[in-house]
Amino acid sequence: MKLWSTLRRFAAGLLVLSCLPATPGRAQVQEPDGHCLLVPVAPAERARRAALVVEAEVLDARGFWDTRHQRIYTAHQLRVFSVLKGTAPAQLTIVTEGGRVALDEQRLTNTLQLQPGDQGVFFLTSAGFATTVPASWTPYASEQGFIRYQLTDASAAEPFRHYPLIGAGFYDELAASLGQPRRVIQPNEALQQAQQRRTQPVVAAKGQAPVVSTLSPTVVPAGVEGVLTISGSGFGATQGTGRVEFRNADDGGASLVQAQPSDYLSWTDTQIRVRVPSYSPTGSPAGSGPVRVTTGASLQATSGASVIVPYAATNVQVQGAATIVRPNHINQNGEGGYTFRFEPGFAANQPAAAAFSRALETGWRCQTGINWTVGAVRTTTTTGTDGENSVGFDNGSELPASVLGRTTSYYKGCIGSNGSISFQVSEIDMQFDDGVAWQFGPALPTTQQFDFETVVLHELGHAQQLGHVITNTAVMYFGVSRGRSNRTLTANDKTGAQLVLRTRSFPTAGCGPSPMLPAPLTKVAATFVSGSGTEVTWTTRAECLVSSFVVERAADTTAWQPVATVAAGAANNSYRVVDAQPLPGLSYYRLRVRRPDGSLDNVAPRLVQDGSGSRSALQIFPNPVTGTQLQFLFTGTAEGILSLFIYDAVGRRYQPQGISSRAGTNVTSISVASLHPGWYVLRWRDSNGNSGTTNFVKIN
Repeated sequence: MKLWSTLRRFAAGLLVLSCLPATPGRAQVQEPDGHCLLVPVAPAERARRAALVVEAEVLDARGFWDTRHQRIYTAHQLRVFSVLKGTAPAQLTIVTEGGRVALDEQRLTNTLQLQPGDQGVFFLTSAGFATTVPASWTPYASEQGFIRYQLTDASAAEPFRHYPLIGAGFYDELAASLGQPRRVIQPNEALQQAQQRRTQPVVAAKGQAPVVSTLSPTVVPAGVEGVLTISGSGFGATQGTGRVEFRNADDGGASLVQAQPSDYLSWTDTQIRVRVPSYSPTGSPAGSGPVRVTTGASLQATSGASVIVPYAATNVQVQGAATIVRPNHINQNGEGGYTFRFEPGFAANQPAAAAFSRALETGWRCQTGINWTVGAVRTTTTTGTDGENSVGFDNGSELPASVLGRTTSYYKGCIGSNGSISFQVSEIDMQFDDGVAWQFGPALPTTQQFDFETVVLHELGHAQQLGHVITNTAVMYFGVSRGRSNRTLTANDKTGAQLVLRTRSFPTAGCGPSPMLPAPLTKVAATFVSGSGTEVTWTTRAECLVSSFVVERAADTTAWQPVATVAAGAANNSYRVVDAQPLPGLSYYRLRVRRPDGSLDNVAPRLVQDGSGSRSALQIFPNPVTGTQLQFLFTGTAEGILSLFIYDAVGRRYQPQGISSRAGTNVTSISVASLHPGWYVLRWRDSNGNSGTTNFVKIN
């Protein structure tokens, strides 16, 4: 038995999860459900393991690659306000796992994320990562190595424990466990102001205290641009420093999370319109519960009613910008989606491998249409950016103390020709603690076991790009505990997953590679065959959640016409439909997967040319053109330069442009910001001498 695993179980046994009296400053222990895959660390164990404990503020966040350029870490400079154990300078550096470097990001579940401005108490140990930051520290047990301050009300929270007031009782409790009196290095003015607001509340002028009357709608998902309207009075004519706070879904609502600055749509004295975030300034999603409004004059009001957040779609924030986007899945394996590969030690544990496969297949793939499969066993056990989606048990102390397992989502960003930024899920890794008392199933867990299939189903939900919710029947519920089993998706779990897939993953999104295919598809092609017509072919794997397939065509990706409907269940998982009378010139074909409930999942359209006219062709979309970018599809016969010439209605030519093109279909755009609304002609010529003319209208 590994030392780390023994210590985790020992620490869990030390903590008695019975609620303490609500004494100001003293910790209140929360309900026995763990936070995602965390096992509680006893305060005494944490105090013993931490070599340095400081009260500090995060000044910055600098992401960097490890020495192998496979894993990203983040270095944070801390301003130290006081020392509670050990000795420390006024500033020091700590390192956390995951982070951003330019347009690459790695996000690990059950792992501490810090942002500039965060304050709290850090329980630190020497960082053992293979990083380029010398003599650095890292929080012991990751998330459980940080007590996060909430300066809005001078409270604090950590997984499993909440502190109603940061004051003398709070510091006395810490000193008792650490065995060292607190030594102040420099004043913490922000905390002092928060404490003063708690002990000497601002007195509002008569009739000016904020009141929250209604929330509308009462059900709003997080991270999908859903807007909550808060009606009432006394909010202030302008927002100023005002804010809206939601319950934190990552800790079951024990703490609050704020909306991002870009989430506020309007703010008046009687109404606030704000998006419900899944990526708050602290990285946590909004959860179900009352909503708190703080005015620019620091007056607060909490709603009597609750907003219900049924699911949270994962969002990614662009480094150094306010831009927040939903990432999209891709066809990473060339067979529709992603292939998970077991590490040798995991594959050797047949019950664990079977539980994972059940969670993947019957839990997600056959419930939502996510295109996942399990492939050949890996030959290595390393984690990091390597193009393989690994699943394995930890080896030694790879996981932080008291973390049962975690999922790493690797995001790769790109900038489109119109300047927009997109992120794709480029890789997924999962790792679990092999020293845990797991129940691998199919039997149910005992009161002393964690249910492995339940845990895997939850972590696969994170891989599907869903965050936590505060609904204990949901698979994406923030908590996990011994003896708890939940191996079935709820309607909200499925709805959230399907929204991510249908809006971000199945359509063409970002700037490559190709989007994910709806399961059970593995290949889709549309080709013009001389003397026959347009041939649409597709193959499938392990068919489920499908009743039939629908083939459609269109001239411009809008007015789709039915071509054929084919029942599922082909003996060889291979299908073929021929359109004997295709549309002339360029046209589009799409395949749709009809689900048993009648809903349809669309494959990204395929562009086909019927063989008439020039072998090269160009088509503008949409037409009329809105905005500053003219987007078009160019089908070329070879690599080269595409020359473009724009003329207006009286024959005046605008600045010619040349762009690189490749053989096959090119999707690109050029700027038309200087063009006034009106009718134009785009003439083009490729490197082989092929040419053509296409009209377009610019409407704004």
